[in-house]
Amino acid sequence: MLPSVMLVGAALIGGLVLGVQKVQVTYAAGSMARALARGEPIEPLAKQLGVSTRVEYLSDFACVIATAQTQPIMIEEKSCARKIGL
Repeated sequence: MLPSVMLVGAALIGGLVLGVQKVQVTYAAGSMARALARGEPIEPLAKQLGVSTRVEYLSDFACVIATAQTQPIMIEEKSCARKIGL
């Protein structure tokens, strides 16, 4: 009984940690996309937020793909912002 309770508890904690990390990567991608659209450098922000990035430009949009390597999976989020403002 006790090992199964420990296994379920560990799975719940692991899922919670992954959920929090996904929210952090989503926030990082959005923040960096807005900064890139304003013409600001995103490297300092990426370093501060602890993610690696790729940049894409789509017509009127600047997109950032933020990636965080966690064990055992990689979390990746894409966010875009208009290059010409609101």
